[in-house]
Amino acid sequence: MVKIPVRVLRQVCRSIIYLETSMWRFIKQHRVRIIRILHPLSAALLLLAVGFFFIYEMFYILPEICDTSGIFYNFNWLLCAFLLHNIAGNMIMCWRTDTSFMVLPKSRQHPLPTEAHLWHLCTHCQMLVPPRAWHCRLCNCCMLKRDHHCNVTANCVGHLNQRYFVALLFHLSLGCGTAFVYNVYHLWSQRQVLFSDPIGYLGLSMGLRSLSFPGHNNNDPTLDSKLTWLIINGGVIKLNIFAMILASSHLILQLIMISRGSCLYFVRDRSYDFGFWQNLQLVLGKRLFWTMLSPLVPSPLPHDGTQWQQHALEQGAKKPV
Repeated sequence: MVKIPVRVLRQVCRSIIYLETSMWRFIKQHRVRIIRILHPLSAALLLLAVGFFFIYEMFYILPEICDTSGIFYNFNWLLCAFLLHNIAGNMIMCWRTDTSFMVLPKSRQHPLPTEAHLWHLCTHCQMLVPPRAWHCRLCNCCMLKRDHHCNVTANCVGHLNQRYFVALLFHLSLGCGTAFVYNVYHLWSQRQVLFSDPIGYLGLSMGLRSLSFPGHNNNDPTLDSKLTWLIINGGVIKLNIFAMILASSHLILQLIMISRGSCLYFVRDRSYDFGFWQNLQLVLGKRLFWTMLSPLVPSPLPHDGTQWQQHALEQGAKKPV
């Protein structure tokens, strides 16, 4: 085993601390500029990707694999309308729902006598904040049960809007998964899965024309366009897989945190693990899975995001681990 000198380890630690300090100093100095550039760019990329897959699937892929006047094609129009409504709606609701500490009524911005010892001082805001409320340097305020700052929704995800963020990830994952199934089926129906890899196709050079192409004459002048179309399909599938993994991995991570009663800001904290269904209700509200039908479904939360100790006494929280 190679032994690393203590001096080198100290220098590495100092470098990491210096880089982290410099990063936060940069964020503090250029916070407004970062928000003005990063947030619209992230939201635009998501909306462009959703719009691209909608047009690609409905106007190019589905007409190739089913009858456009049939029930299946009309059903997919309804499914797309449902997904677009929930993706755009949950994105807007997550953006418009303020989960900061200052959104509370004035009477709730001060601790109850029985909970005063649980509140802590935020050194940035210079005020007492409730349990699970942490400061966001981009939003420049404390968030109730802050999970993380989301660039796509242009604000922090926390106690009051985590429901919309989870629903957004769920419908993005559902849409990407549906598109993936249709894209793979389309390529499989062409019986040329080899052409689904653009890099592999380019590496085969002109010798590829000598391969058999089912149902077509290799001397057909339109063969190049047909092969190119399959290559485009393969490239879109790769983009589809990337989007599906990105959305579903974030959804799984959110579900893991919810099941543990934790959050991404403080992953190891299980002090507020009330059991799976109680944890889920604290995020989705009293109507639970009905919220997946539409962001317009009202679903009141059990409390306002400050009374964690009172809720723990009522429900019986598990001991921290």
